[in-house]
Amino acid sequence: MRTDPTAPAGAGLSCYTENLLDYLSAYSPHAAELLARSVRLAVDPDTGRFSHHDRALNDLPGNRRLAYRGAPDAATALTGIAAELAAHGRALVVADSAALPWLTGTADHHAPHLVLVNGRTPHGTWQVADGFTALFNSGGSQDPFAGELSDSEFTALLAFPDGLSRTHRIRNTLAFGFPVAPPAYATYQWLAVEQGATVEQLPGGPWLTGTAALQETARLLAEDMAGDGPRGVLEDVWAAAQHHLFRDAHLLAGAGAPLTPGEREAVEATTAKWREVPRMLRFAANSARRGRPRPSLVEGAFTALAEREAAAAPVHAAHGCATPADRPTAGRSPVRQGG
Repeated sequence: MRTDPTAPAGAGLSCYTENLLDYLSAYSPHAAELLARSVRLAVDPDTGRFSHHDRALNDLPGNRRLAYRGAPDAATALTGIAAELAAHGRALVVADSAALPWLTGTADHHAPHLVLVNGRTPHGTWQVADGFTALFNSGGSQDPFAGELSDSEFTALLAFPDGLSRTHRIRNTLAFGFPVAPPAYATYQWLAVEQGATVEQLPGGPWLTGTAALQETARLLAEDMAGDGPRGVLEDVWAAAQHHLFRDAHLLAGAGAPLTPGEREAVEATTAKWREVPRMLRFAANSARRGRPRPSLVEGAFTALAEREAAAAPVHAAHGCATPADRPTAGRSPVRQGG
């Protein structure tokens, strides 16, 4: 593994969207604005599924989209990824978050993680970039990386010998906001450009948004920490916090129309509450592991967050960010609005 000292600085997004943003930036100089405006939280109370974006982030200009590809063996996967590089100059691959050679220490668990491949060198190594940054409960950490990987190093970080868990399959399917069909083989996975647009319809439902989504998230999170609910809620809530902080930072930076003093105050109050979420999650999760779940802590944090989000909703609507009423639901699965 060769490291490039000019590794990407990272935008503070999730393990899916950090490198997706880098990929999309090659198609549009406004990719960051598109991603910020897409952020919203939708929850299916019947299944505990989450959707973090109100538009299909895998759709590309020219009626094209990113779709999953899979292979049962490394040779087929490398051939497919090389073909994607030859056709489009870059590719997103699904890596094992615990197998990344640029980790410090160890990750909390094995999970899918998007990594950007920018090309191959004349001597056959893979040029890889990862802008994601994280601190893990285990004490490990991840910093942005850019460098070269050999075939063996590259395939080692891509391999999921036992496939993906049900939670991770669902998360991969909804990673771009709306369902993208998973590949037939989950051992090695990557994304390829194909013709067509994504159907922006959530499965099942009705899905909750706004205040109702935050209240449902608190319930699912408390159940998960107590061992009585679906697995993986913690990771989705952490991702939601990263996405909403990115959305708010976009507004506060004045990338669109400047905020009035009152609007800025409302967004800053929301930002402060979202910034508290990762710390609250870490404390509550550690407490639950010791046999002392704290549902009142989770409920209180999300009640306060819902109040701030409701107060800031008019600002988000005025500046084009996703709100429960921002996009029409005609032709989509039912969305139950709240707040």
